[in-house]
Amino acid sequence: MLKIKTINQQKRNTSKRLTGLGITAIAATSLTLPNLSAAQDAPSVVIGKNNDWLFTRYEFADQSDAADTQATISLLEKANALFQAKGIAVAIAVVPSKVRIHSDQLPADKPLDSYTANKYDNIAKKLASGGVNFVNLNNAFLQSSHRTSDTPIYLRLDTHWSHTGAMVAAETIKASLQANPELKAALDATPEEKFEGNWSKQKVNQRARDLVRLLPGNPSYPVEQAPTFKAARVKESQAGLLGDDNVGITVIGSSYTNKNTAYPDALRFVLQRELLDISIPVDQGPWVGMEAYLKDDAFKTRKPKLIIWEIPEREFRSPPNYKFRDARYQMDNNAWLAKITALLT
Repeated sequence: MLKIKTINQQKRNTSKRLTGLGITAIAATSLTLPNLSAAQDAPSVVIGKNNDWLFTRYEFADQSDAADTQATISLLEKANALFQAKGIAVAIAVVPSKVRIHSDQLPADKPLDSYTANKYDNIAKKLASGGVNFVNLNNAFLQSSHRTSDTPIYLRLDTHWSHTGAMVAAETIKASLQANPELKAALDATPEEKFEGNWSKQKVNQRARDLVRLLPGNPSYPVEQAPTFKAARVKESQAGLLGDDNVGITVIGSSYTNKNTAYPDALRFVLQRELLDISIPVDQGPWVGMEAYLKDDAFKTRKPKLIIWEIPEREFRSPPNYKFRDARYQMDNNAWLAKITALLT
């Protein structure tokens, strides 16, 4: 049995457990890089301007990942068709790489190359042409006034988006849902709730510092501070009284979907809906997480109207058979598709 560390559903401050593959809750976000070969060995962290910004080198792409990226796109297209046949709408929200959104903070000797700069748009075009409902977070992030403010989209010392970035993502997802007839119909078919949102009055010390922990020699960095966001149900509605059976939206993804990033709460607030949120560590990949969810009672007994599937851009180079992934989580691409097909038919 695979042990997949993840899942938090914040409904009534309780944690859920997916029984199918033993999914359990985790307390904090983290970055685990794939087991790269010696030929790829290099410092895993890129230090930005004034030692003030940190980036993972894994976000820099090159043409060598084109075949794996295309394999990922093809699998998502086929999986999307299976969900549609089951009457479940899917929105794919790809998290843009931090190196592009905050490329102005990259060091002079490591500028953004053209392949990495254009990869997101290329993925978006291919998925859209394949009939996938794609949420373009890249354009929203690049155009956001927060990108160059003192409340940036991503944390300086961590791979993850800040609570501000999570809110921009949630607002962009809402706009995409409302502009797409299929997604809007699915959203409208889910029960409304009343959530209020609260930002911290002051910036709060951020515990997430996964890139600092990857630096050699245990360097000392000042604690990063940023505003935080929380959502809470205003009152118990009729929908809330019906419990989990009436939750029509599932939000599934990587550690960007972990409750500590505020992304699930941001979606609850902007959509005014309760949802099931499932966070799978990035080293295990989106394929293991989706299979686990479809095998679980959380899906079997409460099929959602809408799935919002978050996938980091850098993971498009990692289809199920990605050779640098932990062997426990590797599988043949066609075998994964066959399992998903069986679970959705």
